[in-house]
Amino acid sequence: MTTIKDVAKIAGVSVGTVSNVLNDLETVTEKNKVKVMETIKALGYKPNKIAASLSKKKTMNIGLIIPDVSSPFYSDLIKGVTENLDVHGYNVFLCSSGNDIKKESKILKDLVSMWIDGIIIIPVYSDKRDVNEIKEIDTPMVLVNREIDGITKDIVIFDNFGGAYEATDFLIKNNHKKIVILNGPKYSRPFEDRLLGWKASMEEHDLYKKNLVFYGDFSVESGYEMMLKSLNNLKKIDAVFASSDLIALGALNALEENNIKVPDDISIIGFGDIYLSKFLKPSLTTIRRPFYNIGKTAVLMLLEKIEGKSDEKECRKFVIKGKLEIRNSVKRKKINKDE
Repeated sequence: MTTIKDVAKIAGVSVGTVSNVLNDLETVTEKNKVKVMETIKALGYKPNKIAASLSKKKTMNIGLIIPDVSSPFYSDLIKGVTENLDVHGYNVFLCSSGNDIKKESKILKDLVSMWIDGIIIIPVYSDKRDVNEIKEIDTPMVLVNREIDGITKDIVIFDNFGGAYEATDFLIKNNHKKIVILNGPKYSRPFEDRLLGWKASMEEHDLYKKNLVFYGDFSVESGYEMMLKSLNNLKKIDAVFASSDLIALGALNALEENNIKVPDDISIIGFGDIYLSKFLKPSLTTIRRPFYNIGKTAVLMLLEKIEGKSDEKECRKFVIKGKLEIRNSVKRKKINKDE
């Protein structure tokens, strides 16, 4: 097997010069750099990445932990993270926690033991979480999308309150008054913020009532069940704010089964703008979350931490706003020509 000493001998330079070329240091002359690179190519030499990591104290590997890699919500986030890390020469270990707190814990321990340079994580929501486990990790880390009480790390989150407020306000401005919210789990901070955004808009117009709130999880099945429950519990519904596009998909199925037309009978607005949203019949009005930019921002924050460009003890928080995508699932207010 070819070694770095073989490369140095044939190229007629020192082992240190070969090492400097491999580490892309500017101390090597162009002439020697060409000689070394040509020799490496001719011999088929492959540097020992483990040895290089030890000398540079960097593995150039980043761990990305996602609750569910099959979820349509996270494809753009993964793309934003991987593409922007690739530009900086980093490899990505993509891991799925399966929304299982024990599995997430094991993944974190494995990544730390691998001398990973940094971690980007969408944490699992669980009332069984030991917050000290993440707090005690010295490896640079950025949380994405989900805030966990008691954990102080750099974080990039979406403006869930603002998005929900804008969605509800849009429904109200289009003459909808009895607006139910099909929400996610109570222990989820993003869904709680969406509830608060919906509630703030409803209260401003004296439309808020407790019986308009329905809780479930963030699945299609839960959206279906919550929609049926709301139809059974309430006499007349003008519109639905589904706090997730997956919840909206379930609600649309329930409405169709009950021969309720969208948007003629009930309007519906979602949250997230998954890829399928614009292809539904009718196409879904929703709040778009710029997940690619969220991933890119998380990468920039993490690299600043790794490179010592931000205070190790400083915990930064970036809030990224979304955009209302107006499509065909909301019945629009008729414009008076005399206005």
